[in-house]
Amino acid sequence: MRKLAALAICCILALSVLVVSCGEEETTTTSAAPATTATTQAPETTTTAAPTETTAPSTETTAASGPQVIPDVEPIELSMACFLPDIPPGADWHRDFITKVQEYSAGKITIKFNGPEAIPAPDQPAAVQRGTMDLASVMAAYCDTMVPGCSTIGRAEYSPPELRNGNPAFKYYEEEFAKNGIKYLGASVSSRPQEQTVIYLGKVIDGLNDLKGLKIAATGGSNRSFIESLGAVCVPIDFTEYFTAMERGTVDGYNIGIPGIQDFGLTPVTKAMLDEPFSSCGGMMIMNLKKWESLTEKQKQVITQAMVQTEIDMAEHFHQAVEKVKKDLEAAGVKIIHLSPEESKQFYLKYRESMWAEDIARWPDIGPKLKEWLVNPDFERAK
Repeated sequence: MRKLAALAICCILALSVLVVSCGEEETTTTSAAPATTATTQAPETTTTAAPTETTAPSTETTAASGPQVIPDVEPIELSMACFLPDIPPGADWHRDFITKVQEYSAGKITIKFNGPEAIPAPDQPAAVQRGTMDLASVMAAYCDTMVPGCSTIGRAEYSPPELRNGNPAFKYYEEEFAKNGIKYLGASVSSRPQEQTVIYLGKVIDGLNDLKGLKIAATGGSNRSFIESLGAVCVPIDFTEYFTAMERGTVDGYNIGIPGIQDFGLTPVTKAMLDEPFSSCGGMMIMNLKKWESLTEKQKQVITQAMVQTEIDMAEHFHQAVEKVKKDLEAAGVKIIHLSPEESKQFYLKYRESMWAEDIARWPDIGPKLKEWLVNPDFERAK
């Protein structure tokens, strides 16, 4: 089984090469244990993305050895911003990426981390575009003005490795970012499909009807159509305002990535977690294109290999982190709520239908194509 797992990982690494184109300093020397995620084939489509002019260098890994240290890498320090604070569990993803970059370069490439306290999350894509930051793990929703439909990645019913492995959506993001002077590297804070986000509440509910009329906070108004389809009211405020809004009763709940309750210290103002996850990885790892093009071929190999392996390893890590978060919440007295099977399916279909309707209304040209690429007709939760 270990040999098969290694072979699967390296096949993904090899295929990824075909689709990838041209504060305080803090580092860590530990990395997450490799993990694999189950994958399914992306749907066939008759629409193909135009070829990109620049491609990433091939890696020197083999099926027998897996990810390797790249020899004789030129030393360099890169700067990186992130929409999440440098606090676990949310920080686990970018810390794993940073560690892998160091590991695969034999310590020659280091990354200086900057959280949202240094550059606010909405400003990070522009900071990468300007070259103020070399890299950033950004919220896809903040990239929509650069690349129409970026935030639809959150609707993906495929894992990040599956998207990288020939899905036209990956090529679309890659090519459109390049037009804006940005190199798209892949998914940040990767997870299994539709396992990212939940609604946390200030009271315990019994079913979907109890959500009607509640005020739900959502950073940037994210998932507004879905929240409103539940009969609730979307209140667009930033993550950092959630605590005060819940404490004062300005909102009745909030929409956030599952570990976010601990990232932003929200447990004391939370009474219940509606354990009906939705949304896939809504983060993107991007790099200033000129900086990318200035790297040597071996430096590019390191970044690409670290990116691919982090997508694989941290998807499973995210799943494990979610289970730990739930145990922590129960210990703190937060009620974990599950809907009936019928309401659970209804809940997910409301998410899928309402959000794609919003996406297509916003981007009538690219929206239908992205829906074709990202919706899995065999996705179990929609059956």
